Amino acid sequence: MSIIVVGSSAFDDIETPKGKRVRILGGSCIYFSLAASFKSQSKIVSVVGEDFPKNIFFKLNKKKIQTEGLVVEKGKTFSWGGVYKTISEDPETRFTNLNVFEDFQPEIPNSYKKNNKILFLANIDPDLQNKILDESSANKFIGLDTMNFWIASKRRSLFKAIQRVDLLTINELELKLITKKDSLERAFSDIFKKFKIKYLIVKRGSGGSMLVSRKNFHWIPSYSFVNLVDPTGAGDSFAGALFSHLSKRNSFTEKDILDGMIYGSAMSSFTIESFGTERLFKLSPKELESRHKKLRKIARI
Repeated sequence: MSIIVVGSSAFDDIETPKGKRVRILGGSCIYFSLAASFKSQSKIVSVVGEDFPKNIFFKLNKKKIQTEGLVVEKGKTFSWGGVYKTISEDPETRFTNLNVFEDFQPEIPNSYKKNNKILFLANIDPDLQNKILDESSANKFIGLDTMNFWIASKRRSLFKAIQRVDLLTINELELKLITKKDSLERAFSDIFKKFKIKYLIVKRGSGGSMLVSRKNFHWIPSYSFVNLVDPTGAGDSFAGALFSHLSKRNSFTEKDILDGMIYGSAMSSFTIESFGTERLFKLSPKELESRHKKLRKIARI
Protein backbone atom coordinates (compact mmCIF):
# COMPACT_ATOMS: atom_id res chain seq x y z
CA MET A 1 0.00 0.00 0.00
CA SER A 2 1.47 3.37 -1.01
CA ILE A 3 1.32 6.74 0.75
CA ILE A 4 0.46 10.13 -0.72
CA VAL A 5 2.36 12.91 1.03
CA VAL A 6 1.54 16.58 0.44
CA GLY A 7 3.99 19.24 1.56
CA SER A 8 7.10 21.25 0.75
CA SER A 9 10.25 20.56 -1.24
CA ALA A 10 13.04 23.00 -0.54
CA PHE A 11 16.65 24.08 -0.46
CA ASP A 12 17.95 24.84 3.04
CA ASP A 13 20.88 26.83 4.40
CA ILE A 14 21.60 25.34 7.81
CA GLU A 15 24.13 26.29 10.47
CA THR A 16 24.62 24.39 13.73
CA PRO A 17 27.47 24.21 16.26
CA LYS A 18 28.71 21.25 14.19
CA GLY A 19 29.08 23.17 10.91
CA LYS A 20 27.28 24.79 8.01
CA ARG A 21 25.68 23.70 4.74
CA VAL A 22 24.31 25.87 1.95
CA ARG A 23 21.50 25.02 -0.44
CA ILE A 24 21.01 21.42 0.60
CA LEU A 25 17.94 19.37 -0.20
CA GLY A 26 15.11 19.63 2.33
CA GLY A 27 11.38 20.07 2.74
CA SER A 28 8.75 17.98 4.51
CA CYS A 29 7.89 15.87 1.44
CA ILE A 30 11.51 14.95 0.83
CA TYR A 31 12.31 13.90 4.41
CA PHE A 32 9.03 12.01 4.71
CA SER A 33 9.33 10.10 1.43
CA LEU A 34 12.99 9.15 1.95
CA ALA A 35 12.21 7.80 5.42
CA ALA A 36 9.17 5.93 4.10
CA SER A 37 11.10 4.38 1.19
CA PHE A 38 12.55 1.56 3.33
CA LYS A 39 9.14 -0.08 3.79
CA SER A 40 6.70 1.54 1.40
CA GLN A 41 6.27 3.63 -1.73
CA SER A 42 5.59 7.34 -1.37
CA LYS A 43 3.88 9.56 -3.90
CA ILE A 44 4.96 13.19 -3.58
CA VAL A 45 2.61 16.13 -4.14
CA SER A 46 4.69 19.29 -4.06
CA VAL A 47 6.17 22.07 -6.20
CA VAL A 48 9.71 23.13 -7.15
CA GLY A 49 11.22 25.76 -9.42
CA GLU A 50 13.22 25.55 -12.61
CA ASP A 51 16.41 25.59 -10.52
CA PHE A 52 15.61 22.14 -9.06
CA PRO A 53 18.22 19.73 -10.48
CA LYS A 54 16.91 16.90 -12.64
CA ASN A 55 19.28 14.43 -10.99
CA ILE A 56 17.33 14.78 -7.74
CA PHE A 57 14.27 13.38 -9.51
CA PHE A 58 16.45 10.45 -10.54
CA LYS A 59 17.70 9.92 -6.98
CA LEU A 60 14.15 9.98 -5.61
CA ASN A 61 12.85 7.61 -8.30
CA LYS A 62 15.73 5.26 -7.52
CA LYS A 63 14.33 5.06 -3.99
CA LYS A 64 10.97 4.07 -5.54
CA ILE A 65 9.49 7.47 -4.74
CA GLN A 66 6.92 8.60 -7.31
CA THR A 67 7.39 12.19 -8.46
CA GLU A 68 4.62 12.74 -10.99
CA GLY A 69 3.02 15.10 -8.46
CA LEU A 70 6.28 17.00 -7.90
CA VAL A 71 5.49 19.82 -10.29
CA VAL A 72 8.11 22.14 -11.79
CA GLU A 73 6.89 25.74 -12.08
CA LYS A 74 8.52 28.81 -13.56
CA GLY A 75 10.61 30.49 -10.90
CA LYS A 76 12.78 29.39 -7.98
CA THR A 77 12.35 26.61 -5.45
CA PHE A 78 11.25 27.40 -1.90
CA SER A 79 14.30 28.10 0.29
CA TRP A 80 14.87 28.54 4.00
CA GLY A 81 17.86 29.47 6.11
CA GLY A 82 18.25 28.89 9.82
CA VAL A 83 20.84 28.87 12.59
CA TYR A 84 20.81 26.56 15.61
CA LYS A 85 22.74 28.39 18.32
CA THR A 86 22.46 25.20 20.35
CA ILE A 87 21.24 21.99 18.76
CA SER A 88 18.67 21.40 21.49
CA GLU A 89 16.85 24.69 20.76
CA ASP A 90 14.64 25.76 17.88
CA PRO A 91 16.54 27.46 15.03
CA GLU A 92 16.67 31.18 14.42
CA THR A 93 15.26 31.79 10.94
CA ARG A 94 17.57 33.92 8.79
CA PHE A 95 15.40 33.96 5.67
CA THR A 96 12.34 32.35 4.10
CA ASN A 97 11.88 32.64 0.35
CA LEU A 98 8.58 31.01 -0.60
CA ASN A 99 9.15 31.52 -4.34
CA VAL A 100 6.99 29.01 -6.31
CA PHE A 101 5.65 27.57 -3.04
CA GLU A 102 3.75 30.83 -2.42
CA ASP A 103 1.23 29.98 -5.15
CA PHE A 104 1.23 26.22 -4.55
CA GLN A 105 -2.12 24.64 -5.41
CA PRO A 106 -1.68 20.91 -4.83
CA GLU A 107 -3.29 18.50 -7.26
CA ILE A 108 -3.26 14.74 -6.78
CA PRO A 109 -2.49 13.02 -10.13
CA ASN A 110 -5.00 10.38 -11.21
CA SER A 111 -2.21 7.80 -11.27
CA TYR A 112 -1.70 8.33 -7.52
CA LYS A 113 -5.30 7.51 -6.65
CA LYS A 114 -5.13 3.86 -7.70
CA ASN A 115 -4.75 1.48 -4.75
CA ASN A 116 -3.92 4.33 -2.39
CA LYS A 117 -5.34 4.21 1.11
CA ILE A 118 -3.00 6.41 3.17
CA LEU A 119 -2.61 10.20 3.07
CA PHE A 120 -0.24 12.41 5.05
CA LEU A 121 -0.71 16.18 5.05
CA ALA A 122 2.59 17.74 6.05
CA ASN A 123 2.96 21.23 7.48
CA ILE A 124 1.30 23.46 4.86
CA ASP A 125 -1.50 26.07 4.75
CA PRO A 126 -4.65 24.53 6.32
CA ASP A 127 -6.68 25.83 3.36
CA LEU A 128 -4.59 23.58 1.11
CA GLN A 129 -4.94 20.68 3.54
CA ASN A 130 -8.72 21.05 3.32
CA LYS A 131 -8.53 21.26 -0.47
CA ILE A 132 -6.73 17.91 -0.60
CA LEU A 133 -9.18 16.37 1.88
CA ASP A 134 -12.07 17.48 -0.35
CA GLU A 135 -10.47 15.55 -3.22
CA SER A 136 -9.40 12.48 -1.21
CA SER A 137 -12.46 10.98 0.42
CA ALA A 138 -11.48 7.35 -0.21
CA ASN A 139 -8.42 7.21 2.06
CA LYS A 140 -8.37 4.59 4.79
CA PHE A 141 -6.05 6.46 7.15
CA ILE A 142 -5.08 10.16 7.21
CA GLY A 143 -2.43 11.98 9.23
CA LEU A 144 -1.81 15.72 9.60
CA ASP A 145 1.00 17.92 10.84
CA THR A 146 0.94 21.68 11.49
CA MET A 147 2.83 24.49 13.23
CA ASN A 148 2.45 27.54 15.50
CA PHE A 149 2.01 29.97 12.58
CA TRP A 150 -1.07 28.18 11.22
CA ILE A 151 -2.55 27.72 14.71
CA ALA A 152 -2.41 31.48 15.19
CA SER A 153 -3.24 32.73 11.69
CA LYS A 154 -5.71 30.14 10.31
CA ARG A 155 -7.20 28.56 13.40
CA ARG A 156 -10.69 27.95 11.98
CA SER A 157 -9.41 26.37 8.75
CA LEU A 158 -6.89 24.26 10.67
CA PHE A 159 -9.55 23.01 13.08
CA LYS A 160 -11.74 22.03 10.12
CA ALA A 161 -8.85 19.98 8.70
CA ILE A 162 -8.02 18.30 12.04
CA GLN A 163 -11.67 17.30 12.36
CA ARG A 164 -11.31 15.24 9.17
CA VAL A 165 -8.20 13.16 9.95
CA ASP A 166 -7.36 10.08 12.03
CA LEU A 167 -4.01 11.09 13.51
CA LEU A 168 -2.58 14.47 14.49
CA THR A 169 1.18 14.92 14.99
CA ILE A 170 2.29 18.06 16.85
CA ASN A 171 4.73 19.13 19.54
CA GLU A 172 3.95 20.03 23.14
CA LEU A 173 3.76 23.80 22.56
CA GLU A 174 1.46 23.37 19.56
CA LEU A 175 -0.82 21.13 21.63
CA LYS A 176 -1.13 23.83 24.30
CA LEU A 177 -1.77 26.52 21.67
CA ILE A 178 -4.55 24.47 20.08
CA THR A 179 -6.26 23.60 23.37
CA LYS A 180 -5.34 26.74 25.35
CA LYS A 181 -4.60 24.46 28.30
CA ASP A 182 -1.43 24.72 30.40
CA SER A 183 -1.23 21.15 31.63
CA LEU A 184 -0.78 18.14 29.36
CA GLU A 185 -3.54 16.20 31.12
CA ARG A 186 -6.08 18.94 30.44
CA ALA A 187 -4.79 19.42 26.90
CA PHE A 188 -5.17 15.69 26.14
CA SER A 189 -8.73 15.71 27.44
CA ASP A 190 -9.66 18.87 25.56
CA ILE A 191 -8.29 17.82 22.18
CA PHE A 192 -10.43 14.68 22.12
CA LYS A 193 -13.47 16.78 23.08
CA LYS A 194 -12.77 19.23 20.26
CA PHE A 195 -11.96 16.75 17.49
CA LYS A 196 -12.94 13.33 16.15
CA ILE A 197 -9.33 12.19 15.77
CA LYS A 198 -8.49 8.65 16.89
CA TYR A 199 -4.89 9.30 17.87
CA LEU A 200 -2.62 12.15 18.92
CA ILE A 201 1.18 11.99 18.72
CA VAL A 202 3.10 14.61 20.68
CA LYS A 203 6.72 14.99 19.52
CA ARG A 204 9.21 15.96 22.24
CA GLY A 205 12.56 15.82 20.41
CA SER A 206 15.20 14.21 22.61
CA GLY A 207 12.42 13.56 25.13
CA GLY A 208 10.86 10.99 22.81
CA SER A 209 7.21 11.01 21.75
CA MET A 210 3.80 10.29 23.25
CA LEU A 211 0.84 8.45 21.77
CA VAL A 212 -2.53 9.41 23.19
CA SER A 213 -5.91 7.85 22.38
CA ARG A 214 -9.28 8.35 24.03
CA LYS A 215 -8.48 5.62 26.55
CA ASN A 216 -4.70 5.20 26.69
CA PHE A 217 -1.38 7.02 26.97
CA HIS A 218 2.04 5.69 25.90
CA TRP A 219 5.58 7.12 25.86
CA ILE A 220 8.22 6.09 23.33
CA PRO A 221 11.87 7.05 24.00
CA SER A 222 14.19 8.61 21.46
CA TYR A 223 17.46 6.91 20.53
CA SER A 224 19.94 9.10 22.41
CA PHE A 225 23.21 7.38 21.54
CA VAL A 226 23.97 9.50 18.47
CA ASN A 227 26.23 12.35 17.41
CA LEU A 228 23.64 15.10 16.94
CA VAL A 229 24.62 17.30 13.98
CA ASP A 230 21.40 18.80 12.56
CA PRO A 231 17.86 18.23 13.92
CA THR A 232 16.17 19.60 10.79
CA GLY A 233 13.69 17.14 9.31
CA ALA A 234 13.63 14.79 12.30
CA GLY A 235 9.87 15.12 12.74
CA ASP A 236 9.13 14.53 9.05
CA SER A 237 11.46 11.52 9.01
CA PHE A 238 9.69 10.15 12.07
CA ALA A 239 6.32 10.55 10.35
CA GLY A 240 7.53 8.98 7.10
CA ALA A 241 8.86 5.90 8.87
CA LEU A 242 5.74 5.59 11.02
CA PHE A 243 3.36 5.78 8.07
CA SER A 244 5.44 3.37 6.00
CA HIS A 245 5.19 0.87 8.86
CA LEU A 246 1.40 1.26 8.91
CA SER A 247 1.32 0.93 5.13
CA LYS A 248 3.27 -2.32 5.18
CA ARG A 249 1.07 -3.80 7.90
CA ASN A 250 -2.12 -2.48 6.32
CA SER A 251 -3.42 -2.07 9.85
CA PHE A 252 -3.98 1.00 12.03
CA THR A 253 -4.50 -0.24 15.57
CA GLU A 254 -2.97 1.41 18.62
CA LYS A 255 -0.37 -1.39 18.76
CA ASP A 256 0.53 -0.85 15.09
CA ILE A 257 1.05 2.86 15.71
CA LEU A 258 3.19 2.22 18.79
CA ASP A 259 5.40 -0.17 16.83
CA GLY A 260 5.60 2.39 14.02
CA MET A 261 6.65 5.11 16.45
CA ILE A 262 9.60 3.02 17.62
CA TYR A 263 10.57 2.53 13.98
CA GLY A 264 10.12 6.28 13.42
CA SER A 265 12.37 7.10 16.38
CA ALA A 266 15.07 4.86 14.98
CA MET A 267 14.77 6.53 11.56
CA SER A 268 14.88 10.10 12.87
CA SER A 269 17.97 9.26 14.94
CA PHE A 270 19.83 8.70 11.67
CA THR A 271 18.49 11.91 10.09
CA ILE A 272 20.03 14.05 12.82
CA GLU A 273 23.49 12.49 12.42
CA SER A 274 24.21 14.54 9.27
CA PHE A 275 23.06 17.75 7.62
CA GLY A 276 19.78 17.71 5.74
CA THR A 277 18.91 14.49 3.93
CA GLU A 278 22.54 13.29 3.59
CA ARG A 279 22.20 10.40 6.03
CA LEU A 280 18.86 9.18 4.68
CA PHE A 281 20.31 8.77 1.18
CA LYS A 282 23.24 6.74 2.53
CA LEU A 283 21.39 4.73 5.18
CA SER A 284 21.34 0.96 4.68
CA PRO A 285 18.46 -1.34 5.68
CA LYS A 286 20.88 -3.33 7.85
CA GLU A 287 21.90 -0.24 9.87
CA LEU A 288 18.29 0.76 10.30
CA GLU A 289 17.13 -2.67 11.42
CA SER A 290 19.97 -2.96 13.94
CA ARG A 291 19.08 0.34 15.61
CA HIS A 292 15.38 -0.45 15.43
CA LYS A 293 15.97 -3.67 17.40
CA LYS A 294 18.01 -1.80 20.03
CA LEU A 295 15.29 0.81 20.46
CA ARG A 296 12.60 -1.86 20.78
CA LYS A 297 14.55 -3.34 23.71
CA ILE A 298 14.85 0.10 25.32
CA ALA A 299 11.13 0.79 24.81
CA ARG A 300 10.19 -2.71 26.03
CA ILE A 301 7.27 -2.94 23.64
